[in-house]
Amino acid sequence: MSRTDAVFGALALLAAIVFPWLAGFRGTLPNVALYVGIYMILALGLNVVVGFTGLLDLGYVAFLALGAIVTALLLSLTRTESGIDWAIGVSHDVVGEPLLGFDGAILIILLAAGLACALLGVLRGIPTLRVRGDYYAIVTLGIAEILYETALWDDTNLLNFTRVTGGAFGIKLPSSHVPHLFGQKLYYDQPVFYYLVLALVVSAFLLTHHLNRSRVGRAMAAIRLDETAARACGVDVSRHKLIAFAVSGFVGGIGGGLYTLWSGTVAVKGLDVWQSILILCGVVLGGMGSIRGTAVGIAGLMCLGELLREDFGGVSVPPEARFLIYGLLLIIVMRFRPQGLLPPVRRSRAVTDAEHAALTTGHARLYDLRAPAGAAAAAGADAVEGT
Repeated sequence: MSRTDAVFGALALLAAIVFPWLAGFRGTLPNVALYVGIYMILALGLNVVVGFTGLLDLGYVAFLALGAIVTALLLSLTRTESGIDWAIGVSHDVVGEPLLGFDGAILIILLAAGLACALLGVLRGIPTLRVRGDYYAIVTLGIAEILYETALWDDTNLLNFTRVTGGAFGIKLPSSHVPHLFGQKLYYDQPVFYYLVLALVVSAFLLTHHLNRSRVGRAMAAIRLDETAARACGVDVSRHKLIAFAVSGFVGGIGGGLYTLWSGTVAVKGLDVWQSILILCGVVLGGMGSIRGTAVGIAGLMCLGELLREDFGGVSVPPEARFLIYGLLLIIVMRFRPQGLLPPVRRSRAVTDAEHAALTTGHARLYDLRAPAGAAAAAGADAVEGT
């Protein structure tokens, strides 16, 4: 990270900290900021696979949905007189105390949602290790659609998942089961929830940044550039792909858990493949592989979506037409700036004289850059005769 990036990052963090105190926590703008922050976490997770590893993932909504469902399920666990039950997919209210109602339990719940999605990422990635390009995109899309349709199964199917996912009606989180942190309920208009989301956004930034600069990140970059060449150079392609899938799923699961807290309702019907396309559009718009570009791209796209909900002089954009506007915006950006708004910066420097001498005089394992003395003398003689 350059000094300029660090300065701009510090200024952006300071603005995010001060912003709700100026706009008010219960206004529309802080609520939109929460919405943008949650999707920023999701986009940073998707960027690990799409940007760092170079694999087109069209089924990322599966992590959003699983993280949201796991969070809602754990929050709905209730200690009753007859044991432990949960008020999901039933017509009556379960009377009792929340099983995970202690202060700070949400941190454990978010961790559990992230780990569940990391496991899903690995399980989904194992059968796709040897699939590349468009075939990988089709497989991820197909798996996401299978999970989406399965989550909606009711008592008319072989398996009934309404007791876990809520079926077509979704999961409504009871007010008594809303978790609290530092003594405050995590409602969308509470300062503690805003700063929890902000802290997790910063954590996602740091996680993806250090991953990108690590040895594992360099191996992912080699896979992105040429998987065959990376394998020939000794990179364990399968292992590093699974790491990318696990990290991407973990970050996506945490984003899904925050989505549950923000909305208060988890409706599987609203978490279809278009959510994957929306997050992917934000990554492409900002610049695949660029952490700051991903943040700017998804923030701009989500803010544009909120603006399109407003009426301008009695004229509004129908919800069905928003993706047409997103597509038009992407076409314009790809036409005039195909690398994205803020592409990753490749920083390099010239080799110093000392490093050049060490390279030419040292013993290389695969190559010897020193020319034999006889060959050098023959080359000098040929040069003299040529003149």
